[in-house]
Amino acid sequence: MVSTWIHYKRVSAEEIGPSASADLSVWLFFQIAADHILLPILVATFLLSRSIARHPTVINVCCTWIIAGIISSLLFYVGEHVGPEPSKGLCIAQSGLIAAVPPMTSVAVLALVYHTWASFNPSRVESRRKLSKYSPLVIALLSAPYIVFAIFAGIGIGLGTQHPEMVNRARRSSTAPSTRIPCNDNTMAIFTALVCIAATILELRLVVMLSRNWRALRRAGYDSGIDIQLAIRVGIFTLYILTATIVFPDMFAASVGMAFFLVFASQSDVLRVWRFWRQSPPKPKQTPRSSLSRTLTPQPSFSLDLFKRTDSELSEQARLEALHAYYAARVHEMGVEVEVIKRPEDAFVVGREPRRAGRRRKCGHRMGAIDTLDSSRH
Repeated sequence: MVSTWIHYKRVSAEEIGPSASADLSVWLFFQIAADHILLPILVATFLLSRSIARHPTVINVCCTWIIAGIISSLLFYVGEHVGPEPSKGLCIAQSGLIAAVPPMTSVAVLALVYHTWASFNPSRVESRRKLSKYSPLVIALLSAPYIVFAIFAGIGIGLGTQHPEMVNRARRSSTAPSTRIPCNDNTMAIFTALVCIAATILELRLVVMLSRNWRALRRAGYDSGIDIQLAIRVGIFTLYILTATIVFPDMFAASVGMAFFLVFASQSDVLRVWRFWRQSPPKPKQTPRSSLSRTLTPQPSFSLDLFKRTDSELSEQARLEALHAYYAARVHEMGVEVEVIKRPEDAFVVGREPRRAGRRRKCGHRMGAIDTLDSSRH
């Protein structure tokens, strides 16, 4: 989300004074490190890792800030970010593209906030589950920032071509040229303000929903498909944008990419993928319950003679092993069902079916009951 103040509180190199060169170096550091290196690495991690799942709106915000960083560094690429005024054609092109960046990034963040809000909205959770990953709604959310960018870029370049005297680099402390065309600035500011208001309203409603239902949502988190971490990180990112815009708009525009990287790259699953040298051994795959019914093992045989103690040590060991095998088969549901009993003797009733408990449950932790049963028969 980009505030409308960003084009009205720009700081010129003359206003900064002798520290303009140092500020320009910091500005370039944020642009190159975040938008050219770190964010592309984060996007590649989201797209290529099988253990990380991110909604496309999250990746889309990364992509819009990568584009913003590339556009803002055009003069740096050709070595005309310092010194004499660059060529007028390049200035007009970059100025028009930069004017379209705030609407593009604000719409991308609005799409992310909307997705986060919709995931917590009870009336939309069920319908959201039924939608595919790239449903018409998701495609609209992903394409809207670039459609807005193309419209504003076309308008900005057209106005810059008609009024080339309004475009120069001198009034900016960064490497990007700017324009002072009231019609274009006002249109961009109004549009961005409306998008910011919409995103802020959704964010506030999300905060209210979280504060009222925090415990219930956290308990239901994974089962309901709700990503509470995403909501918290989106809130932190939005708060940073609103705060930084007021303090230093130019530096803010360069540092948002770094802020987004720090907020979303610090998630545990991302860090786990990057620490590939400390990967834990893969967990054994669990057999689905549906396949258990098709792969049941035969029930071990049972005889009342198993209750009779023998004199031979070898026979006694075989008798106890047979009892344990039979009991294990019952407990692990490998041939018969498991029921809750009050006494060990009730497990085996001669002449009639075992008594059924009102509520069945797994009893894998009661293997010691066999020893109790055996001792009671001695």
